[in-house]
Amino acid sequence: MKYFQLKGKSSGSKRPGLGLLGRILVGVTLLSTANAVLSEQSLQRPVMESKLVSHILLTDSVHRGERFFAPGLYGNIISSADGINWEQSNSPTQSLLTTIFFIDDNEAWVGGHDTLILHTTDGGKNWQIQYEDPITGGDIPKPVLDIVFKDKNNGYAIGAYGLMLITNDGGANWNTVDTTGLYDLLESKEMEPEPNFNSMVLYQGKVLIAGELGTILVFDDTAEGDERWQIVDSPYTGSFFGAKELDSGELFIYGLRGNVYRSSDGLQSWDKIDTGTIANIFDCFEMADGTLIFTGASGTILRMDKAAMAMEKMPYPHFDSLMSIQTIRDGELLLFGSSGVKTISLR
Repeated sequence: MKYFQLKGKSSGSKRPGLGLLGRILVGVTLLSTANAVLSEQSLQRPVMESKLVSHILLTDSVHRGERFFAPGLYGNIISSADGINWEQSNSPTQSLLTTIFFIDDNEAWVGGHDTLILHTTDGGKNWQIQYEDPITGGDIPKPVLDIVFKDKNNGYAIGAYGLMLITNDGGANWNTVDTTGLYDLLESKEMEPEPNFNSMVLYQGKVLIAGELGTILVFDDTAEGDERWQIVDSPYTGSFFGAKELDSGELFIYGLRGNVYRSSDGLQSWDKIDTGTIANIFDCFEMADGTLIFTGASGTILRMDKAAMAMEKMPYPHFDSLMSIQTIRDGELLLFGSSGVKTISLR
């Protein structure tokens, strides 16, 4: 999942401020070895209690154990066992939260604005600030847009303007990756040198990043120097909002104006999928039978038969943006987006 910022561009290399859109839509050096702001020094304020938390903007979702979880607006993290009754978790922030990742049934991380990373060890009931850097490195605000862990110790967080953090101790320390070398490499190829890193997946033992303005990168933290970064030839110059590796090993990337592409040969080539829409695509879910469901802006829900490589638009009576999707009960989908949680039938 993850695209929550649009940014204007100046003619120079430095950046103007960020504007909130809410996702309605090569050398590497470790710069910091400690969390930027200690939790006791944080300016964050705890989430406010509300009975309407399942009706506000929700930006991501996950199904773990016996519960569904979703982060969103005003620092809210909600959970449910049945997709109908939702509980509000204890969150230490009122900032917009953008992404959630569970490593097991008890431990998870959430990312958000203020370069904020939250952590839980009790199955999502209570969350604590693990990392915070409101003005990243004294530069500008860079929200975290995605988090992925290889195991309990080794994880990655990415975000706006080429933000990347790494931890090797479960988040006790998050280290900022210096992307100066990547900046120069992208600029030499006449690409955006500081693209938003919108989404990532673990792919063939490495980190694949999908981002702004056609950016597709592979990051290998077992390599050294410039060799850590690989720029993948992109089939599209518009922004990608997500990437999904299927059980078959095929990789799908998707994003702006209904663009969806598939690679079945390890990123060597891409097949364009005709979606029949120009709505932004935000999420992809693989059903148990191999059917793919894509969701996006303006109430867009697409069902794809992989064998036929054909998309079918599913009826949906609303125009809210659908940012994330899960399955619940036989033949039903849980949709998370600008209007909170919705349930629809696939039949």
